[in-house]
Amino acid sequence: MNIPAERLPDQLARGLAALYVVVGDEPLAAQEAADAIRAAARAAGHSERNVFTVQGRYNWQGIFASGENLSLFAERRLTEIRIPSGKPGVDGAKALETYAAKLPADTLTLISLPGMDWKAMQSRWFAALAKTGVVVEAKSRWFAALAKTGVVVEAKPVDRAALPAWIERRLAKQGLRAERTALAFLADQVEGNLLAAQQEIDKLALLLPPGNVTLADVEHAVVDVSRLEADALADALYAGDSARFAQIVADLKDSGEAVPAILWQVSSAVQLLLRLKSALARGDSVTSVMRTLWGRDKQRAPQIERALQRLSLPRVESALADLALIDRQAKGLERVGDPWDTLLRVGMTLAEPARIGKRDGR
Repeated sequence: MNIPAERLPDQLARGLAALYVVVGDEPLAAQEAADAIRAAARAAGHSERNVFTVQGRYNWQGIFASGENLSLFAERRLTEIRIPSGKPGVDGAKALETYAAKLPADTLTLISLPGMDWKAMQSRWFAALAKTGVVVEAKSRWFAALAKTGVVVEAKPVDRAALPAWIERRLAKQGLRAERTALAFLADQVEGNLLAAQQEIDKLALLLPPGNVTLADVEHAVVDVSRLEADALADALYAGDSARFAQIVADLKDSGEAVPAILWQVSSAVQLLLRLKSALARGDSVTSVMRTLWGRDKQRAPQIERALQRLSLPRVESALADLALIDRQAKGLERVGDPWDTLLRVGMTLAEPARIGKRDGR
């Protein structure tokens, strides 16, 4: 069964499947889908969680061993299998077919994959997963091979014309009603980046009371919150200037800025690095991935390229998880830790200069 990401809440409400496959390169949709599945799993009593990130030559038997050895203290578990490259290899393909044919008892499995081309989608291992579980598409892509045997529902990306309405719906969930001019202004500011759009929405919900939102409200919240310094955080990350990053964070904190007001800048940088590193892991060349840059990122191309050489994919993925933690801390949903401290730790990790003669690698 194939469903778009926006229909996932309805499917979860009807009951949990044993297997979910989240496919797509749209970061916000993929992240929200995975979070919703994890939350539903916890609510259903899947209290033990095992995470496997597949990279390079991988011992797939470890996943099977995990499924066969149930904990004495947890009746149900959540098993996550992350395949950043989207290519499990020959052994992995066979393992996934076998796994899908005989899923572990009392286990909910979540498999995360990037956007995949039609050749990968017609492979036997993916067909086995799709037949057994729920495939959640987080990016628009027409999988012609699947259309022959099942129903493929596209989750179309939010284009510029539809973005104001998308923002309006998300604001409404926060009790905010924005003027059309305010919605258009927000759409222009985020430049199609849904994660940045959501973080601007969260910021408005934090700074404004429920009710009407004017263009002046949005301009003040978006433009007047130390945007130059916040924007410099991304430059410091790309350049590997940890001292500069720490100084900017200290200045923003001392000036009384709210974490959500500047978090989107760091998140946008990390999301970009993750997209490019994932493309490199799939076998794309540095030249081809750098051609995908546009706008301000294109101007930063030399720094971004050096950052890609300096940072490993696992380090960037870990930073993205920490940014989600910062968001929860800032909203009071996470009682442990301070969002400013976590932000500083993320920046210091990503901006750490490469050691002479050694890099993180691809």
